[in-house]
Amino acid sequence: MRQLKNILLAAGILFLAAFVVVVFNQIVQVYVYASAVNQTLGVVVAVALTVVFAALFLVPVLLFMRLPKPLVPPDSEEAVPEYLPKLAKRLSVNKLLKGQPFDLSQRDELQKALGVLDVRANEIIQKTARNVFLSTSISQNGKLDALMVLATHTRMIWDIAHIYNQRPAPRDLLALYTNVGATTLLATQIEDLDISEQLEPVLGTVLQGSALKSVPFVGPLSGVVFDSLLEGSINAFLTLRVGIIARRYCGTLEPFNPKKARKAAFVEASSMLRVLVVQSSAQVINAIGKAARKAGGNVVKAGVQHAGRATSTVKKGFFGWFRRTPDTPSELRIQNSE
Repeated sequence: MRQLKNILLAAGILFLAAFVVVVFNQIVQVYVYASAVNQTLGVVVAVALTVVFAALFLVPVLLFMRLPKPLVPPDSEEAVPEYLPKLAKRLSVNKLLKGQPFDLSQRDELQKALGVLDVRANEIIQKTARNVFLSTSISQNGKLDALMVLATHTRMIWDIAHIYNQRPAPRDLLALYTNVGATTLLATQIEDLDISEQLEPVLGTVLQGSALKSVPFVGPLSGVVFDSLLEGSINAFLTLRVGIIARRYCGTLEPFNPKKARKAAFVEASSMLRVLVVQSSAQVINAIGKAARKAGGNVVKAGVQHAGRATSTVKKGFFGWFRRTPDTPSELRIQNSE
């Protein structure tokens, strides 16, 4: 986390320096042009542009700094008692908990209230993962899929944030995106991403019981289907993992530990993924099988059309030759005389 903050800080300083250089260069150019008309006009224009650019830069920064501090999970057990009243205050105005008989001053009641929100968050996570599974399984476009998955993850985190905090401030969203991104991307154990051993028996069972058996030449096609399902499953697993980490970050009553959150998210996402693959793979298999049958039918149809056109050409030539043959003795004499 510290390394990520240092990287972001360095990138921010670099961006700020580049912005200042560009603005200074533009102001100097305008000053030169205005001074060519009148020296006083050049000074006035330069001062006015400096004030305008400074205001445009400082006003958003000051407004951002005046926003309330984000409610981040405690980093130690000693900070939990101070964190719980703030969380209770936030949940007391949550529209999704209105009418619920929760005493938010009690820790166990806070956990029950968060459980209600967890159910809503799981619905969004599973729906998003299912959409990612179906779209990336069928699309098979690496670069486009990567951009789509990134945009989908961003939107999913946004939706989860609005479940636990109805009107999250920019600082809350920034803290959420930063912590979820750091927890997800800074995984050090490569086995966390190796789910092929868990997916292979599931996908094999799905293929054996699918409608793909009715498709001709199913052998080569089953490999394409398996690759499609595997790619969609990996993307869906990453989506589930990101969503679960975001949910745990927003709805925790304990200190947020990135390492524990990654492991817990891996276990929970694996169990959710099995159900998702079994329930959604039929749509992918049917779509690919339908496309294969349609492609095979088009090939046969095109062959029949070509054969028909060839037969028609031969037929026309054959009957045309007979039509050109003289039918009467008078026609023969006329041709002989010619």
